[in-house]
Amino acid sequence: MDAGADNFTQLADKSLTADIKIATWCPTMDLLALSTADGQLCLHRLNWQRLWAVSPESPVTSLCWRPDGKVLACGYEDGYISLLDVENGETMQRGKMVAGVASAIGWVEEQADNVIPEGSLAYQARTARFCQAPVSATPAPGSAPRQVYAESRADHQQPQWPVLPKRLDMMCVASGSALSIATFGLFPLAGLDVSPVANKPAAQTQVSIVKATMTPDLNQLYLLWFESRQGNSSGHLSLTICDTTTLADRRRELHMLAQIATYTMSLLNGAESSLAGAEQQWTDAMKVLDDKLQAMQRLMQDHGKEDASPRDEFQALLASGSLSPAMHQFLTSTLGESGVKKLSKAMDSAVGSIGNILVDHLQPSIQAAAFKLNELHSLAKCTRQLEPLGLQQEPLAAAQELCERLLVRAETLRMGVCQAGVQYRHFFAWLLRTVRRLNDDNPSAATEAAAIKVDPSYVAAFLHGQFCTDMVGPELKAVTSTQPALESLLAAIELTSPLKTLMAILGNDSSSYTSLPSSATIRHMLQHTVQLCTGAFARSPTAISTTIKPLTHLALASKTPFPPAASIWVPTAHATDLLHNSTASEGEGQPCVCFLAQKARGQQHLGLLRVAPTPPASQRHQPHLHFTMA
Repeated sequence: MDAGADNFTQLADKSLTADIKIATWCPTMDLLALSTADGQLCLHRLNWQRLWAVSPESPVTSLCWRPDGKVLACGYEDGYISLLDVENGETMQRGKMVAGVASAIGWVEEQADNVIPEGSLAYQARTARFCQAPVSATPAPGSAPRQVYAESRADHQQPQWPVLPKRLDMMCVASGSALSIATFGLFPLAGLDVSPVANKPAAQTQVSIVKATMTPDLNQLYLLWFESRQGNSSGHLSLTICDTTTLADRRRELHMLAQIATYTMSLLNGAESSLAGAEQQWTDAMKVLDDKLQAMQRLMQDHGKEDASPRDEFQALLASGSLSPAMHQFLTSTLGESGVKKLSKAMDSAVGSIGNILVDHLQPSIQAAAFKLNELHSLAKCTRQLEPLGLQQEPLAAAQELCERLLVRAETLRMGVCQAGVQYRHFFAWLLRTVRRLNDDNPSAATEAAAIKVDPSYVAAFLHGQFCTDMVGPELKAVTSTQPALESLLAAIELTSPLKTLMAILGNDSSSYTSLPSSATIRHMLQHTVQLCTGAFARSPTAISTTIKPLTHLALASKTPFPPAASIWVPTAHATDLLHNSTASEGEGQPCVCFLAQKARGQQHLGLLRVAPTPPASQRHQPHLHFTMA
């Protein structure tokens, strides 16, 4: 290193509190991502300004930048990959790409002209013309009712459809000898194993991919891998070049397929997250009510009425106006006017928030997903160009049909939530009026005018139905209920004529087409839709993987034990830069590791991680990070 020291100018020398495991430069900005031994993932500028830091649950084993420098891909020990927004470090996507440790990631963007060749499949997204864009986030638990929520949204921009990428990008994730290829984030396209290239029994050799990347024209895949014998850490490096012309020849079809599939899955996953949030809000509100009813049950037991239930007491009060001592004590002491108002507010807030989720997020998401699946099903049915990609009509048709049923089910649930909200409001208004009369309170004329006019029929229907059997909560759960959830909702609401027509067309029994039990909830149906879509899109990697064949295999050189954390491989747009890695020694046995980055703002940056030969006594065991510029 000293021989070439005159060619570099030192920019910075920083003392670090923890060893650096992995580091990689941003290809477009002066940003450096670091994974340290204390479990932190940090992003720094060249002047060492820290932009953000996160602490992943699983150890980071690989890092890679998207070619535009706006997204950082992180591979973990458990095989998951997270895509982090460079602006704030938030997770944009997360998924399991490989079975073992995600040891290496390569990311390249298609550089070819994006003009669609003559005769190629032309596709234009039409979702924005026919569907409403879902909101980006659901209301937080305990948010205000719908009218307040709508007013708060008035100051913000209307929901917009995301801008989809115009070019394909290929991410290669390696784990041992296995490689997974994905596009548009984490949409899988192909997978292969380099063990057969070693041409030795798997029990005798151990193969580990240390670098994988594709050429910008998508015609070739470069794999740099390390091979060693079992029980011997020494081995040699090899370079394998694979033919991926299928990806290049079908890049327009792949672009369309990945675009539709990625966005469909994001819509369905967002809808599932929305239902999970709705379930949490409903559960919290019901817990407040259940706590009060349990207190009433204990009071009844204390007064010797073990066989009676709170429902019997409320029905007796509604029918005859008679109050038992337990009911009187509960209304005047345990609950009180403030307690009734608190219950009413909690339930009203939950009903309003769930209504927001269903109308603003769930229904638009499912509608857009159904539209996308319909497009993809039609293309698979009418276009032979998608056949080599493994896209089949049957699973897409099943997912499309289930999405259509979900739309009807979501509207049924919305009506059921509204009906439950009306009944709860009348029930609490009746309780509030009863408590005031028991306390001899005389509300003002303005208070009386603002109060809800209680309809006893709503209170009676509530005590007969929702009070005994919750018809909303089970619909939001991911498990099947003990009774057909749809029948419970249909018995509680009065369907509109259009909804009756849709249900007659689609049918009420979803089990005949989707293998779902009659007691399946909307949450269960949504999860099954995600599984159907995943299965339909999973056929493409199987079909494409068979077309990837090795072209050239080069045994580079024998090598001493390959250090997994010392050598840092940086993705590059040129295949020849795969071998830009060097290790040397400095001083007496002191390690010195170099890693070469891509050009950033027209300048080539070189980072050097080393333990200085003669560090100060206070920093004798501290790692140093040196920045130099060629």
